[in-house]
Amino acid sequence: MDLLSAEECLLIAQRTLKDKDKSQILLLDSQLEAGSNDLMGYMGEYYKLRLIVEDIKDKDRHELDYFIKSLPHKNEPQRAECERKGVFRKESAIYAKILPNVQKYATKKLFPRCFYSRNDILVLEDLTQEYRHLKATESYTLEHYKLVLEHLAEVHAASIAWEEKEQFNIGERYKDVLIELHLSTENSWFMTGLKAIVFLAARHPQYQTVEHQKFIHNKLYNLLTKSEELVTPSRIIRNVLCHRDTWDRNIFFRFGSESSVLPSACCIVDFQLTKYCSPTLDVLFLLYIVASADVRQEIYDESLEHYHISLQSHLIRLGLNGELISRENFLKECQRTRLAALIIWALTEPQTKMSSSISNRLRSQEPEKFDYYLNTDRSEMLLRVMKLQPGYEQTIMSPVKELVDYLMENEHLYD
Repeated sequence: MDLLSAEECLLIAQRTLKDKDKSQILLLDSQLEAGSNDLMGYMGEYYKLRLIVEDIKDKDRHELDYFIKSLPHKNEPQRAECERKGVFRKESAIYAKILPNVQKYATKKLFPRCFYSRNDILVLEDLTQEYRHLKATESYTLEHYKLVLEHLAEVHAASIAWEEKEQFNIGERYKDVLIELHLSTENSWFMTGLKAIVFLAARHPQYQTVEHQKFIHNKLYNLLTKSEELVTPSRIIRNVLCHRDTWDRNIFFRFGSESSVLPSACCIVDFQLTKYCSPTLDVLFLLYIVASADVRQEIYDESLEHYHISLQSHLIRLGLNGELISRENFLKECQRTRLAALIIWALTEPQTKMSSSISNRLRSQEPEKFDYYLNTDRSEMLLRVMKLQPGYEQTIMSPVKELVDYLMENEHLYD
Protein backbone atom coordinates (compact mmCIF):
# COMPACT_ATOMS: atom_id res chain seq x y z
CA MET A 1 0.00 0.00 0.00
CA ASP A 2 1.45 3.34 -1.06
CA LEU A 3 0.46 5.97 1.48
CA LEU A 4 3.06 8.43 0.19
CA SER A 5 4.57 9.07 -3.21
CA ALA A 6 8.32 9.20 -3.81
CA GLU A 7 8.02 12.97 -4.21
CA GLU A 8 6.31 13.29 -0.84
CA CYS A 9 8.93 11.08 0.82
CA LEU A 10 11.71 13.24 -0.60
CA LEU A 11 9.98 16.40 0.66
CA ILE A 12 9.71 14.87 4.16
CA ALA A 13 13.44 14.03 4.12
CA GLN A 14 14.31 17.54 2.97
CA ARG A 15 12.26 19.06 5.79
CA THR A 16 13.99 16.77 8.28
CA LEU A 17 17.48 17.61 7.05
CA LYS A 18 16.71 21.30 6.88
CA ASP A 19 20.37 22.35 7.21
CA LYS A 20 21.27 20.42 4.07
CA ASP A 21 21.01 21.60 0.47
CA LYS A 22 17.64 20.27 -0.68
CA SER A 23 18.85 19.74 -4.21
CA GLN A 24 21.55 17.36 -2.94
CA ILE A 25 19.20 14.99 -1.08
CA LEU A 26 18.63 11.70 -2.90
CA LEU A 27 15.92 9.24 -1.82
CA LEU A 28 17.33 5.71 -1.88
CA ASP A 29 14.52 3.72 -0.27
CA SER A 30 11.31 3.99 1.75
CA GLN A 31 10.05 1.31 4.12
CA LEU A 32 6.54 1.29 5.58
CA GLU A 33 5.26 -1.12 8.20
CA ALA A 34 2.04 -1.26 10.21
CA GLY A 35 2.23 -0.16 13.82
CA SER A 36 1.89 -2.76 16.56
CA ASN A 37 -1.57 -3.62 17.90
CA ASP A 38 -1.00 -1.57 21.02
CA LEU A 39 -0.73 1.50 18.77
CA MET A 40 -4.14 0.94 17.16
CA GLY A 41 -6.44 3.93 17.45
CA TYR A 42 -10.19 4.39 17.17
CA MET A 43 -9.72 7.31 14.80
CA GLY A 44 -7.04 6.06 12.44
CA GLU A 45 -4.39 3.55 11.47
CA TYR A 46 -0.78 3.89 12.55
CA TYR A 47 2.41 3.08 10.68
CA LYS A 48 6.17 3.39 11.01
CA LEU A 49 8.08 4.91 8.09
CA ARG A 50 11.81 4.72 7.44
CA LEU A 51 13.43 6.79 4.70
CA ILE A 52 16.95 6.05 3.56
CA VAL A 53 18.52 9.05 1.87
CA GLU A 54 21.94 10.24 0.78
CA ASP A 55 23.47 13.69 0.72
CA ILE A 56 25.14 13.58 -2.71
CA LYS A 57 27.51 16.41 -1.90
CA ASP A 58 28.80 15.11 1.45
CA LYS A 59 28.32 11.42 0.65
CA ASP A 60 26.46 11.07 3.96
CA ARG A 61 23.79 8.39 4.28
CA HIS A 62 20.83 8.97 6.64
CA GLU A 63 18.18 6.63 8.00
CA LEU A 64 15.18 8.72 9.06
CA ASP A 65 12.32 7.31 11.14
CA TYR A 66 8.77 8.65 11.37
CA PHE A 67 5.37 7.87 12.84
CA ILE A 68 2.37 8.01 10.51
CA LYS A 69 -1.30 8.51 11.33
CA SER A 70 -3.61 7.70 8.46
CA LEU A 71 -7.31 7.54 7.75
CA PRO A 72 -8.37 3.89 8.13
CA HIS A 73 -7.94 1.78 5.01
CA LYS A 74 -8.83 -1.62 6.47
CA ASN A 75 -12.13 -0.66 8.12
CA GLU A 76 -14.62 1.12 5.87
CA PRO A 77 -17.17 2.11 8.57
CA GLN A 78 -14.35 3.53 10.67
CA ARG A 79 -12.99 5.46 7.68
CA ALA A 80 -16.42 6.87 6.88
CA GLU A 81 -16.81 8.01 10.49
CA CYS A 82 -13.42 9.75 10.45
CA GLU A 83 -14.18 11.48 7.18
CA ARG A 84 -17.61 12.58 8.33
CA LYS A 85 -16.21 14.11 11.51
CA GLY A 86 -13.22 15.67 9.78
CA VAL A 87 -10.78 14.55 12.48
CA PHE A 88 -7.76 14.48 10.16
CA ARG A 89 -8.59 17.84 8.60
CA LYS A 90 -8.73 19.29 12.10
CA GLU A 91 -5.52 17.73 13.39
CA SER A 92 -3.59 18.58 10.21
CA ALA A 93 -4.61 22.23 10.55
CA ILE A 94 -3.64 22.26 14.23
CA TYR A 95 -0.18 20.88 13.46
CA ALA A 96 0.32 23.31 10.59
CA LYS A 97 -1.15 26.54 11.98
CA ILE A 98 -1.28 26.39 15.78
CA LEU A 99 1.23 24.10 17.49
CA PRO A 100 4.40 25.61 15.96
CA ASN A 101 3.36 29.03 17.28
CA VAL A 102 2.69 27.68 20.77
CA GLN A 103 6.04 25.85 20.78
CA LYS A 104 7.88 29.17 20.28
CA TYR A 105 7.07 30.19 23.87
CA ALA A 106 8.11 26.94 25.56
CA THR A 107 11.34 25.88 27.23
CA LYS A 108 11.11 22.24 26.07
CA LYS A 109 9.52 20.04 23.43
CA LEU A 110 5.75 20.13 23.90
CA PHE A 111 4.62 18.04 20.92
CA PRO A 112 6.13 15.84 18.20
CA ARG A 113 7.23 17.74 15.13
CA CYS A 114 5.02 17.35 12.04
CA PHE A 115 6.96 16.97 8.79
CA TYR A 116 4.08 16.54 6.37
CA SER A 117 0.29 16.54 6.42
CA ARG A 118 -2.68 16.03 4.15
CA ASN A 119 -6.36 15.80 5.04
CA ASP A 120 -5.93 12.03 5.31
CA ILE A 121 -2.42 11.60 6.73
CA LEU A 122 0.09 12.99 9.22
CA VAL A 123 3.82 12.26 9.14
CA LEU A 124 5.23 12.96 12.58
CA GLU A 125 8.48 12.71 14.45
CA ASP A 126 8.85 9.22 15.88
CA LEU A 127 8.88 9.92 19.60
CA THR A 128 9.82 6.34 20.42
CA GLN A 129 13.41 7.21 19.49
CA GLU A 130 13.69 9.06 22.82
CA TYR A 131 10.37 8.62 24.62
CA ARG A 132 8.15 5.70 25.55
CA HIS A 133 4.92 4.74 27.23
CA LEU A 134 5.09 3.33 30.72
CA LYS A 135 5.58 -0.41 30.72
CA ALA A 136 2.90 -2.78 32.02
CA THR A 137 5.08 -3.32 35.09
CA GLU A 138 5.32 0.42 35.78
CA SER A 139 2.70 2.61 37.45
CA TYR A 140 2.02 6.31 37.65
CA THR A 141 3.25 7.90 40.86
CA LEU A 142 2.52 11.39 42.11
CA GLU A 143 5.75 12.49 40.41
CA HIS A 144 4.49 11.24 37.05
CA TYR A 145 1.27 13.20 37.45
CA LYS A 146 3.17 16.30 38.49
CA LEU A 147 5.42 16.06 35.44
CA VAL A 148 2.42 15.82 33.09
CA LEU A 149 0.65 18.67 34.90
CA GLU A 150 3.78 20.83 34.52
CA HIS A 151 3.79 20.00 30.82
CA LEU A 152 0.13 20.95 30.43
CA ALA A 153 0.72 24.16 32.37
CA GLU A 154 3.49 25.12 29.94
CA VAL A 155 1.26 24.38 26.94
CA HIS A 156 -1.48 26.55 28.44
CA ALA A 157 0.86 29.40 29.40
CA ALA A 158 2.53 29.34 25.96
CA SER A 159 -0.84 29.65 24.24
CA ILE A 160 -1.66 32.70 26.40
CA ALA A 161 1.75 34.22 25.60
CA TRP A 162 1.12 33.80 21.88
CA GLU A 163 -2.23 35.58 22.23
CA GLU A 164 -0.71 38.39 24.26
CA LYS A 165 2.20 38.82 21.85
CA GLU A 166 0.00 39.09 18.76
CA GLN A 167 -3.08 40.54 20.50
CA PHE A 168 -5.65 38.08 19.25
CA ASN A 169 -7.91 35.28 20.49
CA ILE A 170 -7.03 31.71 19.47
CA GLY A 171 -10.63 30.57 19.73
CA GLU A 172 -11.87 33.30 17.42
CA ARG A 173 -9.05 33.12 14.85
CA TYR A 174 -9.26 29.35 14.55
CA LYS A 175 -12.96 28.80 15.24
CA ASP A 176 -13.32 26.80 12.02
CA VAL A 177 -10.47 24.50 13.09
CA LEU A 178 -11.02 24.06 16.83
CA ILE A 179 -14.46 22.52 16.53
CA GLU A 180 -15.92 20.29 19.23
CA LEU A 181 -15.70 16.68 18.05
CA HIS A 182 -16.16 14.97 21.39
CA LEU A 183 -18.78 16.21 23.85
CA SER A 184 -21.28 17.39 21.28
CA THR A 185 -24.90 16.44 20.65
CA GLU A 186 -23.91 16.20 16.97
CA ASN A 187 -21.44 13.41 17.82
CA SER A 188 -23.19 10.04 17.61
CA TRP A 189 -20.39 8.41 19.67
CA PHE A 190 -21.06 10.84 22.51
CA MET A 191 -24.86 10.55 22.43
CA THR A 192 -24.69 6.76 22.19
CA GLY A 193 -22.31 6.80 25.15
CA LEU A 194 -24.71 8.85 27.26
CA LYS A 195 -27.45 6.30 26.60
CA ALA A 196 -25.01 3.57 27.60
CA ILE A 197 -24.32 5.35 30.92
CA VAL A 198 -28.07 5.43 31.64
CA PHE A 199 -28.31 1.74 30.66
CA LEU A 200 -25.49 0.77 33.03
CA ALA A 201 -26.78 2.96 35.86
CA ALA A 202 -30.23 1.36 35.64
CA ARG A 203 -28.77 -2.12 36.09
CA HIS A 204 -26.31 -1.18 38.85
CA PRO A 205 -27.08 -3.39 41.89
CA GLN A 206 -26.93 -0.43 44.29
CA TYR A 207 -29.42 1.62 42.25
CA GLN A 208 -32.42 -0.67 42.39
CA THR A 209 -34.41 1.48 44.82
CA VAL A 210 -37.42 3.49 43.62
CA GLU A 211 -35.59 6.75 44.35
CA HIS A 212 -32.54 5.81 42.28
CA GLN A 213 -34.52 4.40 39.37
CA LYS A 214 -36.72 7.51 39.25
CA PHE A 215 -33.63 9.74 39.11
CA ILE A 216 -31.95 7.59 36.46
CA HIS A 217 -34.95 7.38 34.15
CA ASN A 218 -36.31 10.91 34.62
CA LYS A 219 -33.25 13.13 35.14
CA LEU A 220 -29.91 11.47 34.41
CA TYR A 221 -29.83 11.75 30.62
CA ASN A 222 -30.72 15.46 30.57
CA LEU A 223 -28.09 16.19 33.22
CA LEU A 224 -25.46 14.32 31.21
CA THR A 225 -26.10 16.50 28.16
CA LYS A 226 -25.08 19.54 30.26
CA SER A 227 -21.47 18.51 29.68
CA GLU A 228 -21.67 20.05 26.20
CA GLU A 229 -21.93 23.49 27.83
CA LEU A 230 -18.94 22.81 30.08
CA VAL A 231 -16.49 22.40 27.18
CA THR A 232 -17.35 25.73 25.57
CA PRO A 233 -15.08 28.70 26.42
CA SER A 234 -15.30 29.60 30.10
CA ARG A 235 -16.78 32.85 31.36
CA ILE A 236 -15.00 32.45 34.70
CA ILE A 237 -11.29 32.17 33.83
CA ARG A 238 -8.91 32.76 30.91
CA ASN A 239 -9.29 30.15 28.20
CA VAL A 240 -6.28 28.37 26.70
CA LEU A 241 -5.39 25.87 24.01
CA CYS A 242 -6.39 22.56 25.62
CA HIS A 243 -5.18 19.14 24.51
CA ARG A 244 -8.39 17.52 25.81
CA ASP A 245 -7.26 13.90 25.47
CA THR A 246 -4.67 13.24 28.16
CA TRP A 247 -5.08 9.51 28.66
CA ASP A 248 -2.04 7.30 29.17
CA ARG A 249 -1.56 6.24 25.52
CA ASN A 250 -1.27 9.88 24.51
CA ILE A 251 1.49 10.56 27.05
CA PHE A 252 5.10 9.61 26.31
CA PHE A 253 7.87 9.80 28.90
CA ARG A 254 11.62 10.28 28.50
CA PHE A 255 13.99 8.62 30.96
CA GLY A 256 17.58 9.57 31.65
CA SER A 257 18.73 5.96 31.37
CA GLU A 258 17.39 2.41 31.27
CA SER A 259 17.77 2.19 35.04
CA SER A 260 15.92 5.44 35.77
CA VAL A 261 12.79 4.93 37.86
CA LEU A 262 11.27 8.34 37.27
CA PRO A 263 11.03 10.15 33.92
CA SER A 264 12.81 13.42 33.28
CA ALA A 265 10.35 14.76 30.70
CA CYS A 266 7.14 13.95 28.85
CA CYS A 267 5.46 14.77 25.56
CA ILE A 268 1.82 14.61 24.45
CA VAL A 269 0.36 13.40 21.16
CA ASP A 270 -3.01 13.25 19.36
CA PHE A 271 -4.68 16.62 18.85
CA GLN A 272 -7.94 15.56 17.24
CA LEU A 273 -9.96 16.69 20.26
CA THR A 274 -8.01 19.89 20.97
CA LYS A 275 -10.15 22.93 21.80
CA TYR A 276 -9.93 26.49 23.08
CA CYS A 277 -11.54 26.23 26.51
CA SER A 278 -10.97 26.11 30.25
CA PRO A 279 -7.54 24.76 31.34
CA THR A 280 -9.28 22.82 34.11
CA LEU A 281 -10.53 20.33 31.52
CA ASP A 282 -6.98 19.14 30.76
CA VAL A 283 -6.16 18.88 34.46
CA LEU A 284 -9.34 17.02 35.39
CA PHE A 285 -9.31 14.73 32.37
CA LEU A 286 -5.82 13.57 33.34
CA LEU A 287 -6.84 12.88 36.92
CA TYR A 288 -10.09 11.12 35.99
CA ILE A 289 -8.97 9.12 32.97
CA VAL A 290 -5.49 8.01 34.05
CA ALA A 291 -5.70 7.82 37.85
CA SER A 292 -7.77 5.19 39.63
CA ALA A 293 -10.51 6.47 41.94
CA ASP A 294 -8.46 5.71 45.05
CA VAL A 295 -5.32 7.35 43.71
CA ARG A 296 -7.25 10.38 42.47
CA GLN A 297 -8.79 10.94 45.88
CA GLU A 298 -5.33 10.79 47.45
CA ILE A 299 -3.56 13.16 45.05
CA TYR A 300 -6.43 15.42 43.88
CA ASP A 301 -5.86 18.54 45.98
CA GLU A 302 -2.06 18.41 45.70
CA SER A 303 -2.30 17.94 41.92
CA LEU A 304 -4.53 21.00 41.49
CA GLU A 305 -2.17 23.10 43.59
CA HIS A 306 0.88 21.84 41.72
CA TYR A 307 -0.64 22.64 38.34
CA HIS A 308 -1.62 26.16 39.36
CA ILE A 309 1.80 26.94 40.84
CA SER A 310 3.44 25.67 37.65
CA LEU A 311 1.07 27.74 35.49
CA GLN A 312 1.86 30.89 37.47
CA SER A 313 5.59 30.19 37.17
CA HIS A 314 5.39 29.90 33.37
CA LEU A 315 3.23 33.01 33.05
CA ILE A 316 5.76 35.01 35.06
CA ARG A 317 8.66 33.54 33.01
CA LEU A 318 6.90 34.79 29.90
CA GLY A 319 6.59 38.29 31.33
CA LEU A 320 2.87 37.97 32.02
CA ASN A 321 0.77 38.51 35.13
CA GLY A 322 0.84 35.34 37.23
CA GLU A 323 -2.71 36.12 38.36
CA LEU A 324 -4.21 35.97 34.87
CA ILE A 325 -5.76 32.78 36.23
CA SER A 326 -6.15 33.21 39.97
CA ARG A 327 -6.10 30.25 42.35
CA GLU A 328 -9.61 31.10 43.59
CA ASN A 329 -11.12 31.16 40.10
CA PHE A 330 -9.17 28.08 39.06
CA LEU A 331 -10.57 26.03 41.95
CA LYS A 332 -14.07 27.39 41.33
CA GLU A 333 -13.79 26.39 37.68
CA CYS A 334 -12.58 22.90 38.65
CA GLN A 335 -15.78 22.42 40.61
CA ARG A 336 -17.89 23.62 37.67
CA THR A 337 -16.21 21.45 35.04
CA ARG A 338 -15.83 18.31 37.16
CA LEU A 339 -19.00 16.88 35.62
CA ALA A 340 -17.38 16.85 32.17
CA ALA A 341 -14.42 14.85 33.52
CA LEU A 342 -16.70 12.35 35.24
CA ILE A 343 -18.67 11.84 32.04
CA ILE A 344 -15.51 11.36 29.96
CA TRP A 345 -14.33 8.75 32.46
CA ALA A 346 -17.65 6.90 32.27
CA LEU A 347 -17.71 7.15 28.46
CA THR A 348 -14.17 5.94 27.83
CA GLU A 349 -13.83 3.25 30.50
CA PRO A 350 -15.81 0.60 28.56
CA GLN A 351 -13.48 1.04 25.56
CA THR A 352 -10.13 1.44 27.32
CA LYS A 353 -10.77 -1.45 29.71
CA MET A 354 -11.96 -3.83 27.01
CA SER A 355 -9.17 -6.33 26.43
CA SER A 356 -7.18 -5.61 23.26
CA SER A 357 -7.80 -9.14 21.97
CA ILE A 358 -11.58 -8.68 22.17
CA SER A 359 -11.49 -5.14 20.84
CA ASN A 360 -9.19 -5.95 17.91
CA ARG A 361 -11.20 -9.04 17.00
CA LEU A 362 -14.47 -7.12 16.99
CA ARG A 363 -13.02 -4.30 14.90
CA SER A 364 -11.39 -6.58 12.33
CA GLN A 365 -13.96 -9.39 12.09
CA GLU A 366 -17.19 -7.47 12.74
CA PRO A 367 -16.53 -3.86 11.68
CA GLU A 368 -20.21 -3.08 11.01
CA LYS A 369 -21.25 -4.37 14.43
CA PHE A 370 -18.41 -2.48 16.09
CA ASP A 371 -19.46 0.73 14.33
CA TYR A 372 -23.04 0.10 15.49
CA TYR A 373 -21.73 -0.38 19.01
CA LEU A 374 -19.80 2.89 18.92
CA ASN A 375 -22.38 5.09 17.25
CA THR A 376 -25.87 3.63 17.70
CA ASP A 377 -26.41 1.31 20.67
CA ARG A 378 -23.84 -0.16 23.08
CA SER A 379 -26.08 -2.22 25.34
CA GLU A 380 -25.83 -5.52 23.43
CA MET A 381 -22.05 -5.25 22.99
CA LEU A 382 -21.52 -4.30 26.65
CA LEU A 383 -23.46 -7.37 27.79
CA ARG A 384 -21.47 -9.49 25.36
CA VAL A 385 -18.10 -8.28 26.64
CA MET A 386 -19.26 -8.70 30.24
CA LYS A 387 -19.67 -12.43 29.50
CA LEU A 388 -16.34 -12.72 27.67
CA GLN A 389 -14.15 -10.69 30.03
CA PRO A 390 -14.20 -11.46 33.77
CA GLY A 391 -14.35 -8.34 35.97
CA TYR A 392 -15.32 -6.07 33.07
CA GLU A 393 -18.75 -5.19 34.43
CA GLN A 394 -17.41 -4.27 37.85
CA THR A 395 -14.69 -2.11 36.27
CA ILE A 396 -16.99 -0.08 34.01
CA MET A 397 -19.59 0.34 36.75
CA SER A 398 -17.12 2.22 38.98
CA PRO A 399 -17.21 5.53 37.05
CA VAL A 400 -20.96 5.21 36.53
CA LYS A 401 -21.53 4.97 40.27
CA GLU A 402 -19.28 7.93 41.06
CA LEU A 403 -20.99 9.97 38.33
CA VAL A 404 -24.54 9.19 39.47
CA ASP A 405 -23.67 9.75 43.14
CA TYR A 406 -22.11 13.10 42.24
CA LEU A 407 -25.12 14.24 40.22
CA MET A 408 -27.64 13.18 42.84
CA GLU A 409 -25.73 15.29 45.37
CA ASN A 410 -24.91 18.25 43.10
CA GLU A 411 -27.87 18.39 40.74
CA HIS A 412 -28.45 22.02 41.77
CA LEU A 413 -25.16 23.09 40.14
CA TYR A 414 -26.46 22.21 36.69
CA ASP A 415 -30.06 23.48 36.81
